[in-house]
Amino acid sequence: MTRTVDRRVAAPPRRLARRPRAALRIAHVVLAIGWTGLAAVMLVLPAAVLLQGSDAGFAIPTMALVGGGVIPFFAVGTVLTGAALGIGTPWGLFRYRWVVVKTVLALAVIAGSVTLNSGWIDAAATDPSLLWPLLLSSVLHQVMLVSASVLSVEKPWGRLRRG
Repeated sequence: MTRTVDRRVAAPPRRLARRPRAALRIAHVVLAIGWTGLAAVMLVLPAAVLLQGSDAGFAIPTMALVGGGVIPFFAVGTVLTGAALGIGTPWGLFRYRWVVVKTVLALAVIAGSVTLNSGWIDAAATDPSLLWPLLLSSVLHQVMLVSASVLSVEKPWGRLRRG
């Protein structure tokens, strides 16, 4: 009985050329900074209303506009450019722990925004006490987004093990 050995070598990871990679990285960083800044707006608006005890008349529509119309563009753009960078660079999508954690954080912020904040913003128009959960979720989102930025800079934990 003859045994055959598969001698195929795994293809090297695809790499983007220098200029497209730089353009994609710049787009990713700008979108991520924008997303983090917009998340800060979502933190400051309910905080201002709650701390000053003022009317939420301006804050609620502004939060609805920012949270429902502007943030999704930046969030999806950040995730898509990050995925493209992962595919087009040696970092990959599932090679390094920091990339996986960063992706999970981004997706968790998106899921939290969609499931929690959108309903709370609409309900806060009639019940201002719902500004507290909005404030707390905005703090959590800010921590998660800043953590993702730190992971991008520090790149801790090394590679994932191959099975």
